[in-house]
Amino acid sequence: MAEENATELLNRVTQLERQLKRQRQIGILVGLLLAGAVATSFVADKPTYLRVRGITVVDAKGKPRILLGAPPETAGRNRKDASTASLVVLGPQGQDRVILGESPNPLLKGKVYPRIAASYGMTIHDSTGQERGGMSFLDNGRGVIALDRHNQDAVEMIVNDKTGFAGLTMNYEKPFGQYKEAVRIGTKGTQVWWALSDTSEVERASLYIKDQQVPKLDLQAAQAK
Repeated sequence: MAEENATELLNRVTQLERQLKRQRQIGILVGLLLAGAVATSFVADKPTYLRVRGITVVDAKGKPRILLGAPPETAGRNRKDASTASLVVLGPQGQDRVILGESPNPLLKGKVYPRIAASYGMTIHDSTGQERGGMSFLDNGRGVIALDRHNQDAVEMIVNDKTGFAGLTMNYEKPFGQYKEAVRIGTKGTQVWWALSDTSEVERASLYIKDQQVPKLDLQAAQAK
């Protein structure tokens, strides 16, 4: 009799253990479901924001290659003066290659020159870190897409809010600091034109159309020296 009672008691204990195990499993599942629901509700109703001063991405050798900040840190970057709110992609030697955001003053021939106005957009650089073009809008009302030679502007697409000009210009290749416009194609108001200038910037050939008037072609001989 005592043996039967012990066996029955053991069976009851085993059943209770099984019930408790199932209840714990159900409790864990319910807890996970509730946590998921709360997390989903939190993300949907109250999105979080990551607030930092900057982020630096390094390559496999630990060299900074992508800088993001307002401004980004200068560690690993050759330029220490370009403190603008931007994303900067660096070359393997720390030279600027691409800047997205607020443009710093341009670096030309190893010297920094002032920009004519604050500029936001994208600037591209050659392997030495010199600015060679980009796309930006300046605070003086000019939108520009440009490609540069190593020593000066080469080709520009321009929209100028102040003058009303919208068009394309191309410059001769000249020594640094000497700008000689060769081609200008554009519109202004009701006028459209195409003009070619010689190396003295004297307009030698042009085609003008204003409103619905007859097109005007003008050819000029070289000026006597």
